[in-house]
Amino acid sequence: MKSLLIALASVGFVLAAPVSKTWESLGKLDSGAPIEVVTRDHAEKGAFASSSTESLTIHTRRGEQRFLRQEVVRVVSRKSRRIRNVLIGVGVGAAISLITDQTLGTYLRNESNPASARPLIWTVPMAFCGGIGAAFPSYPVIYRK
Repeated sequence: MKSLLIALASVGFVLAAPVSKTWESLGKLDSGAPIEVVTRDHAEKGAFASSSTESLTIHTRRGEQRFLRQEVVRVVSRKSRRIRNVLIGVGVGAAISLITDQTLGTYLRNESNPASARPLIWTVPMAFCGGIGAAFPSYPVIYRK
């Protein structure tokens, strides 16, 4: 039993390990991927064109923009993960709802039999957790200085 707990804890640490946000991770981007480049002065949105060890090039409405590595503070992918975050939140809310319905809901149905309790037990946690999921930042950081 103890070894099972240790194995589960180590899997959790591996999954929670931070993803590398180095300059070399820009090379894994596909050409044309929507990104946002944040410098000390401003932020620019566009499509990824290329990167080298010294610079990053993107296509914007004003044409091709080149940023030196020293200027870039952060590069963010513009592929939203908000839907995924909401679905995870709703799933967690459904699990909480199921546990609540099988414990508190059973008690309420046996004692006072309120007809309005069951819909609330299911909708409130799912809506609350889904809202929390939507509130999390949904654009992953590719590079951070």
